[in-house]
Amino acid sequence: MKTLITKEKIDNLIRLKNLLFGTVIFLIALIFFVLLNIFNANKINLGLKTAGVKIGSLTTEAATERLKTANGEFLEKTFSLNYGNENWQVTPEKLGMEIDVAQTINTASNFGHGKNIFKNSWQQLISFFGYNLPPAWKIDESKMEDFLRTNLNSIYKPAQNATLVYDAKKQDFSIVAEQEGTTIDKQKIRKILEKDITLAQQPEIWLTLIKDKPEITKSETGEGYEKAKAILQSLPLSVMIDSDNISSSSESKKEIDKIDKEKFLNLVVFEPVIDLKSPDNKIMGIGIDQEKAKNYLISLAPSVNQEPIDAKLTFKNEKVSIFALSQDGIRLEIEKNITNLLHGIQNGKEINLEITKTEPKITTESIDNLGITALLGRGSSNFSGSPANRIHNIKIGAARFNGILIKPGEEFSFNTLLGDVGPEQGYEPELVIKQDKTVPEYGGGLCQVSTTLFRAAVYSGLRITERFPHAFPVKYYNPQGFDATIYPPSPDLKFVNDTPNYILLQSKVTGSEIAFEIYGTEDGRRVILDGPTQYDIKEDGSMKALLVQEVYDKDGNLMFKKSFYSTYKSPNLYPVVRNPLE
Repeated sequence: MKTLITKEKIDNLIRLKNLLFGTVIFLIALIFFVLLNIFNANKINLGLKTAGVKIGSLTTEAATERLKTANGEFLEKTFSLNYGNENWQVTPEKLGMEIDVAQTINTASNFGHGKNIFKNSWQQLISFFGYNLPPAWKIDESKMEDFLRTNLNSIYKPAQNATLVYDAKKQDFSIVAEQEGTTIDKQKIRKILEKDITLAQQPEIWLTLIKDKPEITKSETGEGYEKAKAILQSLPLSVMIDSDNISSSSESKKEIDKIDKEKFLNLVVFEPVIDLKSPDNKIMGIGIDQEKAKNYLISLAPSVNQEPIDAKLTFKNEKVSIFALSQDGIRLEIEKNITNLLHGIQNGKEINLEITKTEPKITTESIDNLGITALLGRGSSNFSGSPANRIHNIKIGAARFNGILIKPGEEFSFNTLLGDVGPEQGYEPELVIKQDKTVPEYGGGLCQVSTTLFRAAVYSGLRITERFPHAFPVKYYNPQGFDATIYPPSPDLKFVNDTPNYILLQSKVTGSEIAFEIYGTEDGRRVILDGPTQYDIKEDGSMKALLVQEVYDKDGNLMFKKSFYSTYKSPNLYPVVRNPLE
């Protein structure tokens, strides 16, 4: 008996087949998007590009580095600007165009990772198939303008506004008429370059010229001319600062310069401004050259600026007293005063410049709150037998570090505080160890100061963070192994104030002895020293030494232990050379 398959059954089977096929396709697509979403988690979408650079499946950091590299290559890419029979070779860098890497990567990181699941899926899908995300751009208009003006001046001739020129013979301004010109379509250049970086092609850009009309005509110079002439007659203009904060001045204002005719003509520029009588029109106004104004103010700064001076202290009769009052510093504001300079010149009146007061770290008023109540430690050394220049340098160096305050947690650097060492600072030439010789240099003997301060810091239980021994044993630093050499900028002597409050350095030179005392707040710490112990001593004078510092807290717990190793070579290896050129 035969079973008949009707058309209806066939249609049902086809529908079932299609349904199953569609279901399978849907499940495959769903699984694909789920896996894609999982794979893209915390990464840029798989397959995504920007500016033709593959950044898909990378972290933000890795993508940033890859795009920075590509951007660097793009900036150096050479292409042609063409007009008629002329052509000019140029790079995007010279035209002031580059990819904004940070903004581009930020956009790429958010692409396919938003709140809308359907939008995310679509963006991740097109990324998978190599979507090229347009990059963000940084464009320096002034850089492009400068390049075109300088290099393409045979065709790039912007319109010239009517202006004024000073005639020294007439002692007056003459009017120079306006001129029409031609400029280059810069927008076209930008569009082609943006397309180039996206498609990674090597373009040839054919330039298009645009007629350029001046903003200011000869008939629109009258008001500016009268104003310039009036300013010229008011010269010279006094340049003043408010001297209320300058301790050496008894007047409220101080003149620091005058704007004479030469300076005025150097600074002034004639530029378009809105015509107040007809806001849709522009007329010639008076301005100043921003760069020249800035340079002028910078030239005034050295005569105005003063560094703040910290209060310096001494410790007498169990308390801190002041031996040098603090003094505020002042600084001439450069950028802000360009506007003040402009307004003063425009009005033909006295020019008042702004100064900013800078307070010292340690003011006279804050001394009572420093918490300096106890002697923490004392170190000394003897420089008996030193030549006159060495003694002189030691006294100057000791004075440099007298009354210095170090705040809690601050790392002290001997070289930083020492500053310049030369005849201007009062130092004399004396022997220093340098390379394989002992030669005279300005400041020779300052290691006596650093060595003594090192000893005081060790005895005070402070944490030494940098210390170097001398190259060979020096008699002034007995016992050997308890010295600290310095030579700016390195080697240096450094230690940290790990006490609760400020510490004060007090130096004293008595006879042939230099001493440092360190005052601060007693926190109960106790210092135990082992050494310095000299060993491996040889006939040529070479030796080794070891000093161990142990610091315990008030409860007897070890805070830290520091070992200072010293390896000294033979003094014979460092002959004295009185003439460094020998």
